[in-house]
Amino acid sequence: MSLMSFPRQLWLAFAGGEPKSKAAPEAGAMDKAVKPQAGEGRDAALEIQARKWLDGIGMNEEAKLISVEWNARMRSTAGYAKWPQWLVELNPRLKEFDGEIERTLKHELAHLIAYARAGRRRIQPHGAEWRQACADLGILNERVSHTMPLPRHKQRRKFSYVCPACGTGAERVRKFKRHTACLACCKKHNKGRYDVRFQFVMKPS
Repeated sequence: MSLMSFPRQLWLAFAGGEPKSKAAPEAGAMDKAVKPQAGEGRDAALEIQARKWLDGIGMNEEAKLISVEWNARMRSTAGYAKWPQWLVELNPRLKEFDGEIERTLKHELAHLIAYARAGRRRIQPHGAEWRQACADLGILNERVSHTMPLPRHKQRRKFSYVCPACGTGAERVRKFKRHTACLACCKKHNKGRYDVRFQFVMKPS
């Protein structure tokens, strides 16, 4: 399934081991030094660390915008990146797993970096731009989904869409809020730009 949309809110999680890098401290080093606030709220120490990472890759102005918060309402999601607000929210249960605070923060921060670098250009959430940002932050082989034993909550995808040109389907928990088109068709016929001819249409229930 290929979607062409520019999501303002990304629910993101991850998996896999983080390779050690000279450019980044070992996973777990920050977790031991930082004692995050319980429950919800901003975490000043993590914001300082995120700013250092952004400054380290030359994103000095962006470093002034970043906010990091704990969100106790998260269940199965490890982290959440909100663009263009430059906000990262973290699941408090990350504190139960060694090294995962730093790793999740980098994972989510990479999404914000990718969108900032892309400007108005549409990109895939876990595409080449995100992978490059991960590499810049020292998590070269970062994965998309996590393996931590967090509770899973499955929601029924009750809205079905289809591309009128190629038939590609899209199943959604909620309706599209923005005009969303088939990425494959837009790339093939309109140089990757949004084209109303390939806008997803809802299947009759």
